[in-house]
Amino acid sequence: MTKPQSIRIDGQRLDSNSFIVLKQNQPFTFAGQDVTRWAGVTLPVDHHALGPELLEKLHAGEGACTRTEPLRLEQLRWLVGRICCGNPTIDLTDPAAAKMAEQEISAVAVRALERSLRLQLRPIGRPHLSRERVIARALELIRAHEGQPLFTSDLCRAAGVSERTLRNTFNEYFGVGPIRLLKMRQLREIRAALLAADPAHETVASIAGRFGVWDFSLFARNYKRLFGESPSQTLRTPAGSSEHADDTSWLGYAVRKFTDDFVYAAPRSLSAAATPLQTGSNEQ
Repeated sequence: MTKPQSIRIDGQRLDSNSFIVLKQNQPFTFAGQDVTRWAGVTLPVDHHALGPELLEKLHAGEGACTRTEPLRLEQLRWLVGRICCGNPTIDLTDPAAAKMAEQEISAVAVRALERSLRLQLRPIGRPHLSRERVIARALELIRAHEGQPLFTSDLCRAAGVSERTLRNTFNEYFGVGPIRLLKMRQLREIRAALLAADPAHETVASIAGRFGVWDFSLFARNYKRLFGESPSQTLRTPAGSSEHADDTSWLGYAVRKFTDDFVYAAPRSLSAAATPLQTGSNEQ
């Protein structure tokens, strides 16, 4: 997290794009000139984001020190720094919020590993699962879980594919990865819940936490950017107003006609799903 140039791992000097991969039973030597701060991310070998090809390359690799895109490490430092900073706007007490934070960190960590190993994505296609079927199964799961939090691991299980395959497919169809698309879905689901809530008995924090929000300052900025008002203003919207008549089903345009038998054709309203969000990573 600090001054990588003052550190040597197995005799190799670190630089701005270096990180250390610690594998089980693999010793390494460390030498540092100054006090340093470390952050470790542990991923089990059966983690949904770790595909067999990535694991094979990791096991075959030698040495602890490796390099990746500086952007990936900056994203990882930013996420870890936000969680560990003690800021009162960070809240991981809700299980959904803790799981969302884990998802974001593991996604960036795996992307850093893939870049360091120069892992190439293979085409999807048959005879496994077609792109259309992967998208259809993911959208069906999203539609069936309206009002509930969803994670990329849920989409992977429903579609029967790895996280990398899901990410590649979503990027081809939507122009963004599944985490970014689920963030848009999260904001719209929270808006629907706020509009339906009784402000005398519920708070923005309790509602947003149920949908996986852990960084509330970032959430508030993204929410206002998308909807033009703060979450608290939405919560205070009187029941029965015109706001409550709006369609908050963000994927309604996609699931209405998309089935396993159709090839997806992006409608005009899809551009709303690609609205830039302020996140710790520019693609997920």
